[in-house]
Amino acid sequence: MFNTRWKVLIFLTLCYYQKTYGEELDKKKLQKEAYDMFMHGYNSYMNYAFPADELMPLSCKGRIRGVTPSRGDVDDVLGNYSVTLLDSLDTLVVMNELDEFEKAIDLVIKHVRFDSDHVVSVFETNIRVLGGLISAHVLAELIKEKHPERLQTYDNQLLKMATEVGNRLLPAFNTTSGLPYSRINLKHGMQDHLKRQKDTCTACGGTMILEFAALTSLTGDPIYETKARKAMDFLWQQRHRSSDLMGTVLNVHSGDWTRRESGIGAGIDSYYEYTLKAYILLGDESYLDRFNKHYEAIKRYITKGPIFVDVHMHRPTVATRGFMDSLLAFWPGLQVLKGDVKEAIEIHEMLFQVIQKHKFLPEAFTHDFQVHWAEHPIRPEFVESTYFLYRATKDPHYLLVAKQIMDSINKYVKVPCGFAALKDIRTMVKEDQMESFVLSETFKYLYMIFTDPEDLVFDPDHYVLTTEAHFLPLSIGHKTKVEKTGNPRRMVLRADEQKQKNYVCANPIDFTKLPTEREEAKLIRERTKMVLGELRNGMSGGSGGSSAGTNCESPAERIRAWAFSSSNQEHVKQLAMMGIEIITLSDGRLHLSHKSNTALSPTYARWGYEFMQEMQDYVASFDKRGENWDHNEKYVQMLSAPYYGKPALFGSPAQFGIDLGITVPVLGRVAKAIPFRGCEPLLNTHEVVGRIVVVERSDCVFQDKARNIQRAGGIGMIVIDNELDTKFMKERPMFSMANDKDGKDDIGFASLFLFRLEGEKLLKAMKKDKDLVISMSSREISINETIGKLLRFGKMFHFDNDHPKCPLDDGDIILHSLAYPEVILNLRFNGINQDSDPRLHQEVVERHVTELQKYVSFADADYEFQFYEFFRTAAYGALNLNVENPKLLTVISALSTLKKQPIPPSVFARLPGTMTKVRCIPKGEDMSCVTLAL
Repeated sequence: MFNTRWKVLIFLTLCYYQKTYGEELDKKKLQKEAYDMFMHGYNSYMNYAFPADELMPLSCKGRIRGVTPSRGDVDDVLGNYSVTLLDSLDTLVVMNELDEFEKAIDLVIKHVRFDSDHVVSVFETNIRVLGGLISAHVLAELIKEKHPERLQTYDNQLLKMATEVGNRLLPAFNTTSGLPYSRINLKHGMQDHLKRQKDTCTACGGTMILEFAALTSLTGDPIYETKARKAMDFLWQQRHRSSDLMGTVLNVHSGDWTRRESGIGAGIDSYYEYTLKAYILLGDESYLDRFNKHYEAIKRYITKGPIFVDVHMHRPTVATRGFMDSLLAFWPGLQVLKGDVKEAIEIHEMLFQVIQKHKFLPEAFTHDFQVHWAEHPIRPEFVESTYFLYRATKDPHYLLVAKQIMDSINKYVKVPCGFAALKDIRTMVKEDQMESFVLSETFKYLYMIFTDPEDLVFDPDHYVLTTEAHFLPLSIGHKTKVEKTGNPRRMVLRADEQKQKNYVCANPIDFTKLPTEREEAKLIRERTKMVLGELRNGMSGGSGGSSAGTNCESPAERIRAWAFSSSNQEHVKQLAMMGIEIITLSDGRLHLSHKSNTALSPTYARWGYEFMQEMQDYVASFDKRGENWDHNEKYVQMLSAPYYGKPALFGSPAQFGIDLGITVPVLGRVAKAIPFRGCEPLLNTHEVVGRIVVVERSDCVFQDKARNIQRAGGIGMIVIDNELDTKFMKERPMFSMANDKDGKDDIGFASLFLFRLEGEKLLKAMKKDKDLVISMSSREISINETIGKLLRFGKMFHFDNDHPKCPLDDGDIILHSLAYPEVILNLRFNGINQDSDPRLHQEVVERHVTELQKYVSFADADYEFQFYEFFRTAAYGALNLNVENPKLLTVISALSTLKKQPIPPSVFARLPGTMTKVRCIPKGEDMSCVTLAL
């Protein structure tokens, strides 16, 4: 068996070798194809869009800020300054289109202005506009030197324009920390409403140093590099000192982290990139020291073999999300510059396997390679890494990868007027968008992969490529003139390149190591594919099947004891993977046993042990309160005399609202809905307020009945079957009231279903006693409890609605219960909605936060941060803005220390408007929030 297995592996390897290398690729032909693709996109832009910022390839026209319908914050990259042309100037030089380069420079000088009255992204303007102008100026000077007959009228105009852009961006750096504001008006500077947007992403503040240092070098004015260096220094100070990781979003004044998720993708990617490349460009060892510390932290906490897991910067053993985003595809290219080629091959192969599965790299994908966000805007990051790996290994595999990418682009996104981004890679539905980076980066890297460096107009190894693939000369790092030193700085991508005396290696490559050759690279890729296969099989529960979930092996993804439900087949399946067997005893109780040797993997075995320990602690906490905990059976009991809890009617649960299996019993007086089927607004609202409401099945979905009860002020729902003579049967599978098709759970109370014979008993009791008190629970309340209360206290029940209280619109902003756990937020937006100005969104949410801070306190600043991060997320979600659910354990940890003072009615004079009621409950590992139907 062992020999056969290895024979098969050797056979597959030989087949792969023949398929890969049997036919020599025609690099010149592929180079021409990449050139044609660029020229098709470039000419389409020039013919149909210039001087607009972007080409709309499906409409065959330009996207003009203020004229074309707004796309919200996405348009912050546009400033009506022909950004696609500015971004693509140096690509013309790479393609040896020098005539067109001269024409394009003349057009820029004549037509492009930077005094437009638009708010733009500081980050995007820096990398696309400023970087594009500087790179084009540097290459224009080089071409003038090589070809004196060209660019005879060029007199540093692009550098002067770059200086103007730099000066227009400088006011953004006037913050307490030195971090730039995220957005600025190029004409009016930092307007007051822009200064109120105090948060910026780590990448936004840490991706300025290359362009600004180059501008200082070219102009002699130190202000630009000084400003950018201060921002980098401040970010370094804000790293988490024990983990050396960075968060994603922070306050530009205080430096407090607004989002502490740490990864290498969106929001943080180019900060790490610029930390290393600042060393490469400037030769400053402090940047290399910083990058090395970050790099080791990433390898320790974020890299899990060939995949990445985002974690909390302050709790790096806890994962924060179950997917990766496409921007992290730059990482293997950066690893090549670092000299870590073997790990770069692993990560690149993981990404290539995703592309093999979906034809393109989706904007985000799960750890088992399912699509999370289906868009693909023809991003360049994976092509960039492919270029650097080919240069480092000379392995033809990477030529094949690049060819496959070109084939997919030509087949699926090429249109008569350019190249259209994909809205959904699963259906290949196109979007009327072609970002400037398609010409500036994607096609530039594809062309360079198939072109030997000596065949380019200039030697690319004497330049560092910015995050937007613009060329900055490494001579900037010289303290004296290059011609005096005789050793120009250059990049070295292979350790066996002859280390000559006439140059200085700019990147931190280890010349004592042998380079990674194509044979070794092939073995690394094969090993990586095997590892990925094992990981995917582990996530899907076996080999050969498709994955059913998106779990990655991280503590944050394991099912928690308090959230477990034996009626949830996904929960049961995950416990089986952990080696936990579930047995239903004769009395209905569950027995759980753990055998680690039956677990899917050592990791799952460890999870099983942790789950059993957690379950024991959880059950013990119920025992201390004198409660018998059970997730399966639910009960409806009549507690008033003469019943005192007998009989206990078996009820079936709902898939929406509060789960009685993980909360305390619901007690209340009961009322019958009018109309009885509850499919229309209730007519007897005065009778159902504060009561559990009984309705009949039929005519509408269960959740519509619940919404009508909720709007009328009910606190729970019991649905009675409309078919005669039905009854609960223990041996029959449990009935469960289904959720709506859209999955929106906007019900804030518990609901149970009674079959007809059990329901008739309840209706009969209600006829005899209009104030009948009942309970809904997951445990049977004993007669000893009900009569015991009567004997001890003279009464059994006390309800809040027995006494006058403040009107609903004067209620607390936040109500919470750790027993469930559940959080209710009462928000007042005063007419502000999804379509309002984004500034109004932030202002109304921050008004709530300001008021809460006066009356709410926490055990420490970390818990306070976690709570307000959760609060803001829930509030923005209630405004129908696209936000991610906060992690459950983070929220629970914060709420466990919350102390609240009474909030006076005067607060609501400052928070006017109709109340929006938001309910947040556990959903898997998230705290899922939904606006309640009121």
